[in-house]
Amino acid sequence: MTNEKALILLVEDDALLRDLLTRALVQNGYEVLAAGTGSEGLALFDLHTPDVVILDVLLPDIEGWEVCRRIRRISTVPILFLTALEEIPDRVRGLVLGGDDYIVKPFAVEELLARVEAILRRVRHVMSIASSVMELGNGFLVIDRERRQVQFQGQLLNLSPIEYAILVALAERAGRVISADELLTAVWGGSREGSLKALRWYIWNLRQKMEDNPKRPRWIQTVRRQGYRLNL
Repeated sequence: MTNEKALILLVEDDALLRDLLTRALVQNGYEVLAAGTGSEGLALFDLHTPDVVILDVLLPDIEGWEVCRRIRRISTVPILFLTALEEIPDRVRGLVLGGDDYIVKPFAVEELLARVEAILRRVRHVMSIASSVMELGNGFLVIDRERRQVQFQGQLLNLSPIEYAILVALAERAGRVISADELLTAVWGGSREGSLKALRWYIWNLRQKMEDNPKRPRWIQTVRRQGYRLNL
């Protein structure tokens, strides 16, 4: 897989780690914008259109969580969190806020490069799907694959790349059950550590955006011991 000179925004306050990751990314063919603070990262984001954001959680001025929130207001760019926080709730928090993946410090540079490649592969897979508009439920749900836009009940949904990929997979089999394993394969290319938990959180995020009562979902339902079903 080639990265086609993807632009990476790296926001990391540790200068040594920032320089190390920048060199590794450049050596692997990426273009890199590097920032040492959340404010600087947001400024660079406003000036450029990165393909992936690598975002440290513990920044000196603005927490990575808040940087993620601000980016998510205007963009669905994939966000990979770097975190020294090992507790599961901290990791889950990043996914809930709109992060697409996380990696816990300390980590091998090779692992980070693999995560970045996987993210870009997922995004490009979604974008490479034949251009078409999928309309379900007499226009209740409209998915424009060319523009990667989703309208639900006439409202444009702001979805992350992973949320979009999950919804497309469900929509392609609307009314039928799709297993968790099938969703993991469609979105991530297969099972990996923690991906089932991440899938559940992304499903929850979709329900927050689509359901009147996410705790009693009408549109995206869990079919016990089988998987998930999109009802339209």
